[in-house]
Amino acid sequence: MGIVQSIMDIVEQQAKMHRATRIVGVTLEFGALTAVMPDAVRFAFEILSKGGMAEGARLDITIVPIKVFCLDCSKESIMDNYQPFCPKCSSPTIQIIEGRDEMRIVSLEVDGFEE
Repeated sequence: MGIVQSIMDIVEQQAKMHRATRIVGVTLEFGALTAVMPDAVRFAFEILSKGGMAEGARLDITIVPIKVFCLDCSKESIMDNYQPFCPKCSSPTIQIIEGRDEMRIVSLEVDGFEE
């Protein structure tokens, strides 16, 4: 709920700054390793948006997959589940390059501008 409340605060602030009266859609991205559960985010968004600018807004959520780079074989790989070794050569010298800590508001669609 805390993460979604922060998202709501940001999107409402941005909508007001652009003189919009209604939020139509919000697109979010979360890294796979953040362990954010899309259904829980959707539920919290629905509850927290009631009576506000985002009530009834479309919510799109993308989970950024875990992408690693191997320092030994120099290959990039995408993992469904994190393992501390390279899926190509089994080396333990990998770096996570995506999917770790992303939490982004990618886009905000608004409507009903004030004069």
